[in-house]
Parts: sequence; C-alpha cells; structure tokens
Amino acid sequence: MDVTSSTAGAAMALKQAQGQMNFGVKALNQNAEQQQATVETLMQSAGGSGGGNVTATRGQNLNITV
Repeated sequence: MDVTSSTAGAAMALKQAQGQMNFGVKALNQNAEQQQATVETLMQSAGGSGGGNVTATRGQNLNITV
C-alpha cells in the first residue's frame, strides 16, 4: 500500500467534504435570511395595517353561489 497516494487521497476527500459542508452552511444561512425577511415583512404589514387580518372584504357580506 502506497502511503503517499493514500494520504493524498484522504486529503482530497477531506477538502471536498469541507467544500460540500461550506456549501450546505451557505444554503442554510441563505434560507434563514429569507425566513427572517419574510417575518419582518409580515410584522411590518401587521403593524402598518392597524390591526392585522385586514382584508378587502372585511365587514362585507359575500354572497357566493356555486
């Protein structure tokens, strides 16, 4: 067994694994940032509307027939 090639192979595998881990961490971070932005948008919408759950049809009777 050639120790040099075995060590080089292990180093390459570790380098690749580190790259995949970095990619995964970046993807998770991006997902978390998107969720945070969504929460902030929802909070702004709720705060700016003066009462949350305000829709265009609030307080109106809708006659829906099928």
